[in-house]
Amino acid sequence: MALKKCLTRVYDVLLDEVSDMIEEEQNRKKRLWVLDWIGRRDSRGASTLLLKELAAEGVNEYKICLRMTPEKFDALFDMVAPKIERQNIQMRDAISPRMMLEVILYFMATGNSYRTMQYFFRVSKASISNFIPEVCDAIYDSLGEFIKVSKQYVNK
Repeated sequence: MALKKCLTRVYDVLLDEVSDMIEEEQNRKKRLWVLDWIGRRDSRGASTLLLKELAAEGVNEYKICLRMTPEKFDALFDMVAPKIERQNIQMRDAISPRMMLEVILYFMATGNSYRTMQYFFRVSKASISNFIPEVCDAIYDSLGEFIKVSKQYVNK
């Protein structure tokens, strides 16, 4: 009988501990996949605000910023977008092909650091470093016939 009481008491204590652990886990803050300020890129980033304004009102400034007119950007975008488009996932939305192309063109036009572009476009440095080679490859594939590259740099 004493053993039964002891086991019942141990069971109650363990049940309380497990209940407390479950409650703590539920109250623990969920891990962030996207920082709040980056998550507002679609409403406050350069792609959403500044570049759209420049395309509409200051074409010369737009051309300085991306080294092409809005019309040429749209033509290039139509060529590369299908090659760089990504799917949204449950944790976060994918970076739009338009924004990826704007980031790479801005990078090539200005030579700014990934950190500077991170704040300007509200895209993380890690994401920028991941998609820049992909976008460059898409541009090369789309415009390859117009790009002259020394034979020593061509993959064999």
